[in-house]
Amino acid sequence: MKKYIIPVLALLAVGCTKDFKDFNTNPYGATDEQLSRIPQGGNELVALQKLVVPQQENSYQMCFDLPATPYAGYASQPKFQADYPVYNPRTGWTDYVFDDTYTKHLYPAFFALKSYSKGDMSKYYFAWGTVLRVAITHWLTDSYGPLPYSKMEAGKTKTPYDKQSDLYKYMAEDLKTAINTLKAVDASDRQYADFDLVYKGDMTKWVKYANSLLLRMAIRMSDVDETNAKAYAQFAINNGVITENTDNAMLETKDNSAFKVAVSWGDSRAGADIVAYMNAFSDPRREAYFTEVTGLAQKYIGLRRGAPAVAIDPAKFSAPKITKESPMVWITAAEVAFIKAEMALKGWSFVGDTAENLYKKGIELSFAQHNVAIGNYLNNTNTRGAYSDPRQSAYNNPTFSSAITVKWDNSASNEVKLSKIITQKWIAMYPYNSHEAWAEWRRTGYPNLMAPVENRSNGVITSVNQVNGKDTGGMRRLPFSSKETTNNPTNRNAAVGYLGGADNGATDLWWVKK
Repeated sequence: MKKYIIPVLALLAVGCTKDFKDFNTNPYGATDEQLSRIPQGGNELVALQKLVVPQQENSYQMCFDLPATPYAGYASQPKFQADYPVYNPRTGWTDYVFDDTYTKHLYPAFFALKSYSKGDMSKYYFAWGTVLRVAITHWLTDSYGPLPYSKMEAGKTKTPYDKQSDLYKYMAEDLKTAINTLKAVDASDRQYADFDLVYKGDMTKWVKYANSLLLRMAIRMSDVDETNAKAYAQFAINNGVITENTDNAMLETKDNSAFKVAVSWGDSRAGADIVAYMNAFSDPRREAYFTEVTGLAQKYIGLRRGAPAVAIDPAKFSAPKITKESPMVWITAAEVAFIKAEMALKGWSFVGDTAENLYKKGIELSFAQHNVAIGNYLNNTNTRGAYSDPRQSAYNNPTFSSAITVKWDNSASNEVKLSKIITQKWIAMYPYNSHEAWAEWRRTGYPNLMAPVENRSNGVITSVNQVNGKDTGGMRRLPFSSKETTNNPTNRNAAVGYLGGADNGATDLWWVKK
């Protein structure tokens, strides 16, 4: 993995903005003239936006591509098959996700905002920063489980962890408060436009994003805390979620970290699972999702994970079809439609439509997002069968099959309908939302994914297996940072107790335990 040292112009060395493009001039601080143009917390807000889906390449690789994409079925790493893919990640790598994001970057920026505002959520830059804090914490808690949150204080290292069931409620309540503040911001107030990498200072769109994030959290907790989940979902829908692609949350960048990791470095390739599903469905979105391979009739080939003994040439497998300037997607109208489809399936009438209509709407929105004609896709009845790799027979899986299809069937069971909703949501969220895809796969058991070629967990983690059509086993979480054993042992040990199982990759998180 390549390392870069980039001088950063920021009040607390936590971010850079488009006002500070010339890194060769005054590389260690802003000039007085530049400082005079920074609205309160501008740099810190930029820094937090760059952590929702990490914009810095090492952070993206260590926090998203390596730990989440293999377990989501989105990608596999040619050079690192002996680590995460075979359930045997290095301790330093599993530590990094917490240590680098949580300790080094998230909380210095957030506590600066809290200091400027004196913790007053009516200051809309702090409300906005709180939305970003929740967005980042959400994928972190779904990686580890319990985390420090409600008792976090600036400069305090020995912080108690919250149970994940409590943490979700703390985050949801913070979102509700922040949403109410952001709703009151005058639509003409665009003072943060130069510091807003997503919506150009338009707080009406940040309200939709925050509500959509709350909806995402509500569906995650819906199987274990339906009462609160329904209340949060209804609040989000009443206050306005993303329904059109024009409001999709996408961070603009000229230095896309996923492009750097996958294309420039060749460290990641499209996963065999998602490519195989889309090949089976003859999915027209393939041309927008993957690069084509050469020399074979099959245009799109994904790399199966967990084959350390096989020499891998990345050029023989499809990469994600993105460029250096592609926006990095956080959440879309398609995902929101699929979330509402599952809620309708649960009988939550306040979503205002049927599961079938919302399911079809999600697919249509995804096709429109990628500017691809949908054709007859909604009537597709193909299924995915045994896996055969035209490059390497070592990757073959002759026993794999999945009954999941595209076409909606009103006579099918709710479980079959759920498998369709989650599988199409999974396809629509590729490639950036690997943490969300991994979490939803653990929660629902869909889509059906292949086990790694090898399992090197020494018996700790059971390989992926289908039980009554749903996936079980596989990597369920990351172990807590080993540094917490030394620096925060009492609270870390209490957090292990909250898990209800060992601090390893085999223990399910709270929202899985129905």
